[in-house]
Amino acid sequence: MLNRRLLRTKAIQALYASQLAAEANRLVAIDDIAEVYAPDLNSMEPQNREKLEGLKQLAVMTFDEIVKNGKPNEDEDIPYDVIQTARKVYNGYEKKIDPKREKVSGIYPFFNGYKRQTELDRQKMVNRVLEETISIYDEFLMVMLLLVELGHQAKLEREREYFDPEASFPRESGLDTNSVIQKLQNHEPFQQEVIRRGLGWANDMATVRKTYREALRKDEDYTEYCRKTTHTAEDNQVMAQHILRKIILKHEIPLEFFEQRDLYWVDHNELIRSLAVKTLKSVEKNGELQLASLTDDWDEDRFFVEELFKRVIENDEQYENYLNEQLKNWDLDRIALVDMIIMKTALAELIYFTGIPIKVTINEYIEIAKRYSTPKSGKFVNGVLDVLAEKLKAQGVIRKSGRGLIDNK
Repeated sequence: MLNRRLLRTKAIQALYASQLAAEANRLVAIDDIAEVYAPDLNSMEPQNREKLEGLKQLAVMTFDEIVKNGKPNEDEDIPYDVIQTARKVYNGYEKKIDPKREKVSGIYPFFNGYKRQTELDRQKMVNRVLEETISIYDEFLMVMLLLVELGHQAKLEREREYFDPEASFPRESGLDTNSVIQKLQNHEPFQQEVIRRGLGWANDMATVRKTYREALRKDEDYTEYCRKTTHTAEDNQVMAQHILRKIILKHEIPLEFFEQRDLYWVDHNELIRSLAVKTLKSVEKNGELQLASLTDDWDEDRFFVEELFKRVIENDEQYENYLNEQLKNWDLDRIALVDMIIMKTALAELIYFTGIPIKVTINEYIEIAKRYSTPKSGKFVNGVLDVLAEKLKAQGVIRKSGRGLIDNK
């Protein structure tokens, strides 16, 4: 059920987070350089603050050159100790922390190194978005569990011996008598998955009860459903779908709960809805419920995200050059960072995923730009990628094969 647009979005999220982490690591590295060239307040010797500041700026400049090009600018006349300082901060130390935090060759050894820390952060970001993707299934199961819990609330109300005549509610039937909900409740694979993942509403029963009282009981369609003693299989399916779509996935009470649980609920809810609808509708085939799966091939989906991420990281400078050439009349500082990441990810897909047609790739990233960037980003990304794709295709950089040769005009 996982769609490629969601996977593309996950790769972009990992790249964006990695970029921010790299910038944060740079600030930490600059702080480490500043420590080296800070005036020694315990020294009896006079401190040349202007010289120390100048050496610090040279070390920062050299550090940035190493980050960008892998080595310092050989054309610059830079003192050897400044180059060594920049390299040590970039690479970090293997030594353990000195409990007295004494300087080793002028560098505090507690910093892990820009390069090493950035590499660790990149792997963390990829792992995080992959874990977020897998956790979508947990939210789907929680949605299905809420259907079961609402059915239990309906049963408790119908079995209650005394009820308020001024707030009477029809009790001829209820969600607990719905055959689709009953099949879901008794479905062994569903129960096993819930237990295996440690899911449940026991700690959030206030949300369940509130959803039942303020959303389900006030729903006119459900009230009418409860007035009838018997229901056809079609009636039960329609009601189960109605509660899923109109109550659980739209009412503010359950929505607030799911949005707090999942920071990316807005991105994930469409897929969760599809999984839930497919599961409920499966009863119509042979009367047996089939729990929908998150993906047909998780290894392939994971590879797609990891490969997009890796290719952008490995070829970042080349993609930057492609885009800079195309955007030479633009003020690059005014281009949104997310737009640049979107276009670089699109380039990685255009070049390395030969089986995906060019138009499919471009259209997908246009839609991603519309949703996650500025209002004008869709047109901007469209214009740049259209021209750049044709240019790179003519140069032989983009080569398609198989289904990738299809021209989706």
